Amino acid sequence: MLNTVPVSHAQLLQFADRIALDDGEQQLSYHELALQVSILSAWLVASPYQRIAISGDNSIAWVIADLALAQANKIAIPVPVFFSAQQQQFMLAEAGVELLLQTQATEQSQPTVIDGLWAKRLNPVEHHAASMPISSGKITFTSGTTSTPKGVCLSWQQQAATCDGLQQALAEQFSAAPQLHYCLLPLATLLENVAGVYLPLRLGQRVLMLSAAKTGLAGSSGLDLPTFIASLLQYRPASLILTPQLLQALLLICRQHPELSRTFRFIAVGGAHCAKALLTQAAALKLPIFQGYGLSEAGSVVALNLPQQQRQNSAGKPLPHVAVRVRQQHIEVNGQLFSGYLGEMPRDPEAWLDTGDLGYLDEDGYLVIQGRSKHLLISSYGRNISPEWLEAELQSCPAIAQAMVLGDAKPWLSVVLTLRANASKQTLQQQLSQLNTQLPDYARLRTVLVINTPFTQANQQLTANGRLRRQPIIEQYQTAIEQLYQQQPDPLIPTIMAVAAKEELTYEFF
Repeated sequence: MLNTVPVSHAQLLQFADRIALDDGEQQLSYHELALQVSILSAWLVASPYQRIAISGDNSIAWVIADLALAQANKIAIPVPVFFSAQQQQFMLAEAGVELLLQTQATEQSQPTVIDGLWAKRLNPVEHHAASMPISSGKITFTSGTTSTPKGVCLSWQQQAATCDGLQQALAEQFSAAPQLHYCLLPLATLLENVAGVYLPLRLGQRVLMLSAAKTGLAGSSGLDLPTFIASLLQYRPASLILTPQLLQALLLICRQHPELSRTFRFIAVGGAHCAKALLTQAAALKLPIFQGYGLSEAGSVVALNLPQQQRQNSAGKPLPHVAVRVRQQHIEVNGQLFSGYLGEMPRDPEAWLDTGDLGYLDEDGYLVIQGRSKHLLISSYGRNISPEWLEAELQSCPAIAQAMVLGDAKPWLSVVLTLRANASKQTLQQQLSQLNTQLPDYARLRTVLVINTPFTQANQQLTANGRLRRQPIIEQYQTAIEQLYQQQPDPLIPTIMAVAAKEELTYEFF
């Protein structure tokens, strides 16, 4: 019989006396967690609201709210903390949210029946709310392939199936005494929500969820290294879920504190392509790194390397809840997938989904990822970003004539651009700084390459209809682009580098 919720009441009570959740100040046993979820679930069932959002920092109350929404069969809409205020307002309106659960009290919010959780009634405009499949249980919003985030509708049963696949794969690894999993990523991130909360709770683990102030992780990509180090040394977790950029930070930490390497049992790396060099460095430090691959439409996990089944430079073998095939290099998935996109028709549950990724299955069934079939950028922090969106935003800067945004597998975004006549570099910096204040942190442009030669059809950098030909531009300025990522840029004020001419790669910083 299929599980209908990611973590059931009975599953929690299997480990009644163990510690389930720990926020550094308060601990909740599995028995206490089950009770709190039941209390809040009953409160939610008695309410007239169906579409309910959860907003706030990582906390025990956030997890209780999420589990209770599943138990009450309501529609949960996690609000990413790294979204801009405009994006958050858009998603709340698009999903027709009627009630907002918050982990901090705000104006007009009222206490709920759970400590640390407040509720605020919203008034959705009916004709603005998008339609959704009838089976929707959770709407997870991507970080925005455009300026407006896209809602992926998942049923509670689909999320349970993802957990079933993960549990089947990892039960042996965590079947001994309970270990500590450190929830570093924001809980609104589906990967951490499913693999960092649901899975550890099913396996009887202790889940640590510190506030961002205690983890050092700010927004989607900022990391205060001393704070992160202090938390690792204090709690010494057995497992983590990291993006490639956070893995890079962990490698630096473990070189300084080699004793930490011995405390980890399982570190999953996903969210974006992980460079081979990082994996090699991790192996040298004896870190148990296991690369995986997934997408929101498949509940966040499709394939994963395992201790007993791994192959370097692959994303592992597909998990039981999905099937994978490759057609003309395009990776397609089938099985327990999403119900459809918010505002669109429900998807055919029998249809194969083209993931937009390129790769192949090797002779032993390991999935190897080779890149994206579209221009979507995925930062090394795992944020999906459309360069076309930001290139359109850059048109609001009068100093800019042409612009191409780049930053795939990089920690921040850069832009290659040409200036309009008589525009000064100082004016450009002012305009870009102003634009950055209006963008979510993962989409800010932190380093800039100013070139003197426009993109044209004649130099093969524009198509016949005026679209950018990205690869020729990247190849032309590859050396200069590499120099951009040798900087330590300010979060808001871009570092500008000028190249005198395409044949003469001399750099001037200002």
